Amino acid sequence: MNTPALTSSPSQTTGLAPGKRLLAVFATWGLLLLAQPGWFHQDGFGWLAMVALVPWAWAASQPGPRAKSVEWLGATFGLCGYAYWMRYLLPWAVFPMGAVPALYMVGAGVLLRRLARRFPLALAAPLAWVTGEAVRFGLDAPLSFGWWRLGTLSHAQVWFASGARVFGVWGLSVAMAAFAGWIADRLRGASAVGSVRLSYGVGLGVPLLVIAAGWFTSPPAMVDGPRVMVVTPGLEQKLKAHAEDYLQVRLIDPYQLLADGIEAARAAGEPSPDLVCLGETMLPGISIASDVWPALESGVNAPGFAGRIWSLDELQASQDMLQYAVDLALGRALPSQKLLSRYPQPWLRAAAQGTPPIPPGASLFGGVEAMVVRDGALWRMNAAQIWNPEGQPGPVASKVHLVPAAENPYPAAYLPWLLRIIQSVGGYIPDFVTNGVSAVLPFTGRDGRTWRAGVLICYDNSYDDPFLGVQGGQGVDFHLVASNEAWYEESVLMDHMLAFSRLEAIQVGRSVLRATNSGASALFGPDGRLLALLEQDGRHKMVRGTLRVTVPVPKRDADGAAPLTPYVRTRRIQAWAFGILVLACAFLAGKR
Repeated sequence: MNTPALTSSPSQTTGLAPGKRLLAVFATWGLLLLAQPGWFHQDGFGWLAMVALVPWAWAASQPGPRAKSVEWLGATFGLCGYAYWMRYLLPWAVFPMGAVPALYMVGAGVLLRRLARRFPLALAAPLAWVTGEAVRFGLDAPLSFGWWRLGTLSHAQVWFASGARVFGVWGLSVAMAAFAGWIADRLRGASAVGSVRLSYGVGLGVPLLVIAAGWFTSPPAMVDGPRVMVVTPGLEQKLKAHAEDYLQVRLIDPYQLLADGIEAARAAGEPSPDLVCLGETMLPGISIASDVWPALESGVNAPGFAGRIWSLDELQASQDMLQYAVDLALGRALPSQKLLSRYPQPWLRAAAQGTPPIPPGASLFGGVEAMVVRDGALWRMNAAQIWNPEGQPGPVASKVHLVPAAENPYPAAYLPWLLRIIQSVGGYIPDFVTNGVSAVLPFTGRDGRTWRAGVLICYDNSYDDPFLGVQGGQGVDFHLVASNEAWYEESVLMDHMLAFSRLEAIQVGRSVLRATNSGASALFGPDGRLLALLEQDGRHKMVRGTLRVTVPVPKRDADGAAPLTPYVRTRRIQAWAFGILVLACAFLAGKR
């Protein structure tokens, strides 16, 4: 008796081949990299991002061998590309900054394959992609590194990005992914799953809804606010971190640039500033909280891993240095004979004759290190303050999101070798903490009006919550970002920061002013328009000069309230609605 051979048919399908999947996934991440700001154009090519997910949606929706590993490889490639600017500071960190967050985009592919069993890609792709993006963006290092979102890439297409006023950057991501999913549905043709009407309704309807939201809404009515001058010394980070002449870099040279800017404004017939701004940690010295002194006397000191012991004399000298630097700028103190004999800068001679760098009546904003008592130790904060014309300091605003490794000491605090590497690069051991919330710093202009600046510091600029968390935006006239991007030289990081700032201005309906150490210092209006950018010979990175602007602020009603954008009012409802929709669709797809 002959028994038939048990053989597999060569035509038996096993899903999408790994090679085809790899090409498709690499195509998506390649397009996303080409679309980013700064590579080939300052604003990037946002139109590429509108279709970038088409190959991913087509490939990741199909089962096949090694799907997860291939999609992880593609996402690692793309995310490493987005983090490549880190090579200037910690080159070894580029790979984990891509490989770890890529895991969540693998999860997006798994979710897409589940949803695609029942729904068209116009719906499945945005639900899957934005879910993965939300996890990747929301988790802190070392579990992830958020930085950018799909919607960020549309920042310069204001006709589309204005929809963030209603739906936020997340809404832009959903709309872009839906449009790409709709195209992928058309490519699948007869093999498409789900309702054709639903594909058209979501794939075209959602992007049109976002465009209409921007078209039929407007930012709050604006009036002229304070006159502000930003001082950008074009400071290379190696000089800031390892300068042999600390005073020259942090005091003498920036103040000369400040004095030159005031003179240029006077010669141009411009009004005197209400506020002069220096960038992140530009002011020398340390701002010390009142409870530090008794804690120090009782034996409290720096955390053990920091490898340092603060002395009473050292901290007192640092606090005195900060106040002296402020008083010199505001004309509350005269230059010492030691400074006059050591440095030839003209502003010192003018200050000795009674003409300080900052004209009378103006306040001073500056990034500064602060010191606080936390958990039985003395910790530093990356902070900022405003001093009024009399030299009196206002409250301290702390950075909300600490830079992994560079400021956040964990997990480096448990790895002495990593601490040594960080110290060799940056010149310090990271021992920073945060207050965890953004702050509003008030100041009074020359006309007696009080202005409220929502203050952010550097890395905060890539997140929503420091902009949205300040009294819901109600108590903020404009946002002020103190930033130091000199670590990353002339990389795309500065262009990324500009993109973040533009979209945040649209989301919250407030102007965003950037005060940086080396560029890019800029002002965005609440409609997303770039109102001013500090440039030198056509360049906006690693440049030197002053940015002098009048900041638009919202017109307040009789009760002093300023209007909020629809997104600020409804963002939590939108987030819950999206989450419920993802869960419901995933459940229904599983019932298929």
